[in-house]
Amino acid sequence: MPMTAAEAMNPLGDFATATIRVADYETADARRPAGMTRLSTPDTEELTAELDGATEWLGLPSDEILLAALARTIARTLGDGVVPVDIASAGRTMLDAVPLVCATAQQANATQILRGVHRVLATASESVAGGPSEVYLNYIGEASDELTPVQDTPPGMGHALEVRVYRTEDLVHVDWWYDASRFEPYTVEELVEQFPRSLYEMTSDALPL
Repeated sequence: MPMTAAEAMNPLGDFATATIRVADYETADARRPAGMTRLSTPDTEELTAELDGATEWLGLPSDEILLAALARTIARTLGDGVVPVDIASAGRTMLDAVPLVCATAQQANATQILRGVHRVLATASESVAGGPSEVYLNYIGEASDELTPVQDTPPGMGHALEVRVYRTEDLVHVDWWYDASRFEPYTVEELVEQFPRSLYEMTSDALPL
């Protein structure tokens, strides 16, 4: 059986039971221009080295560390709670509405966040949701040489926000594609700014599970 949100929160306590709405608007706002817009986390050798070093030190796959960093990022930007996240990753089945527990450092340390992510992914299974979650973590891995580069291909699955992670030329890239009719730009800008800090926290402060 897939882990419920309540079960996923057990390692962290009962501090948050509310589902966080990530988008600024529940549905597309007809007054705002439609379409997907991209922001990117700056590509650095340091970020890539931190992620690669952490996968070896922690004994966890990259997607779990990235998901933990996303959880911390959302908490820092929007507050503590649970966010359903659709997840695609090389080597995993597509997962729908995985209950991601987002907690600030006051509620959970980096090891606890990683443990919660590891547990929920270990018990998650493919499901057919009623519709896409607001958030989609798309971990592509090594980008293939295609006619249209992965960084230039807009999402088309209906998510309000897609966090797309891929590698090219030995660097990790993180693109944030968002529905401009459902987000104010400053919300995504803050997520983009907080993500490297959250990732460094996971890679530097967490202990092996």
